[in-house]
Amino acid sequence: MKIYKFLQLENPTEEQIIEGATLLLQCNPRRERGIYNSAMKRPKAMLKWIRTDLKKYYDIRQRGLTTPEVEQYNDETVALVKETLSQAPDSVKTDEEEDTTGIPVLGIRGRREDHDQLPKEIQDIWERNAERWKKIRKLHAQLAQMMAKPDYAPCDGNELCYQLRSADNDLRNDYQIYDSFKLEKEEDDATSGKDSVDVFTDNVKTVQNARTAISRGLARKTKHSEESLQKVQDAVNTLFALKQTIKPETVEKLKAIGISIPNAETDAEG
Repeated sequence: MKIYKFLQLENPTEEQIIEGATLLLQCNPRRERGIYNSAMKRPKAMLKWIRTDLKKYYDIRQRGLTTPEVEQYNDETVALVKETLSQAPDSVKTDEEEDTTGIPVLGIRGRREDHDQLPKEIQDIWERNAERWKKIRKLHAQLAQMMAKPDYAPCDGNELCYQLRSADNDLRNDYQIYDSFKLEKEEDDATSGKDSVDVFTDNVKTVQNARTAISRGLARKTKHSEESLQKVQDAVNTLFALKQTIKPETVEKLKAIGISIPNAETDAEG
């Protein structure tokens, strides 16, 4: 890719900088016209700006988005994040630091009543998600400040939106594991109990990886290949094999892209 090759140049010549400015203009003629015109007169002086904006467009393309799709992706991400931020984990003091998101906390998400009886791997999800929630709030505040600038464009905020979407997906997937985990009677045999913990730990990681694969598969903007669909199918099969749940609305989205749902659909939620 031409953009990638330009970004790899450590000390580009003026001619190469002008080529970079031309690539930038092709990415977004209306927005980048000013930088292009300045680069024609003072190439070296505009190198920093050319690199910065080309990197934005390169990252956007690596995420499978076209320039027109960026705004939609950003809007969808902000909507998801606002929903997440409206429910604060009970271990987070919402006034512990200045909140500039402008999103009121409408409810508190509480721990399970049997939290203290859960395996450590499941208990850890709660604190990990509390930290994720704070990270999401911080990133959203940065995005809000960026969007308030008069020269803001969707491509400027896409990197933050990508980070927000990833953190939000991880938070939702882990809450699903936490909420749906079922306590089983402890084994009397100590050795058997140890083996059970080892297997459980492996299963938690497997479930997390499977849910992440499904989230990424459904968020994909480009057409699925046979290989990418198989990865999503394998993830779905894994969840059902481990008796995990998938939300009905997620099931419908999976069917829409050609994923087969195992017969145990009655177990689905999540």
